[in-house]
Amino acid sequence: MLIPGAEATIKGRHVLLYNFDVHVSAIQTFARLRRFKGPDWLVVAPHPFFPAPSSLGKRLLDEIDVFDAIEWSHFYTPKVDFNRKAAALAREVGLPLLGTSGSHLARQFGTTYSLVQGEPTVACVLSAIRKHQVQIVSHPLTLRAMTLIAAEIGLRDGWHRAKAALRPGLSPPERVHDALHLH
Repeated sequence: MLIPGAEATIKGRHVLLYNFDVHVSAIQTFARLRRFKGPDWLVVAPHPFFPAPSSLGKRLLDEIDVFDAIEWSHFYTPKVDFNRKAAALAREVGLPLLGTSGSHLARQFGTTYSLVQGEPTVACVLSAIRKHQVQIVSHPLTLRAMTLIAAEIGLRDGWHRAKAALRPGLSPPERVHDALHLH
């Protein structure tokens, strides 16, 4: 089952939105996210402690009330693992962990995913996640795979920025995050 979602950038930080009914561009601040967020939405903190400017980092603690879950990212190796800190925070604040594979590249899809018990409907799946009825299936990447993925994403994003600079009237397409990949 796939649940459509989007990776929104709020104040320079990535936030995953699922089952939402407002255009991503309308949610420019965490205050607006709180105002727009409906009971059917699922808001997830993606890769919160990955060392990137777009990760929530310590900002997650300031905004923790708006989140329904914290991501267990596919982007880790046995030795390089920023999920540990995310898992510790999830336990501390009582939020479920949600395994996702990211979709910046097609080959990332399915590397990490979540198993949820229940009817294959959006309402049932989101309810199960909120109730911590989620099992994460994940295998660490090799250092080589992690490096290749990072390089390919970096090159692709650089290419898009260069194209946008050459054609200033065009805005980059919205990045649609992978839907929750559930089995």
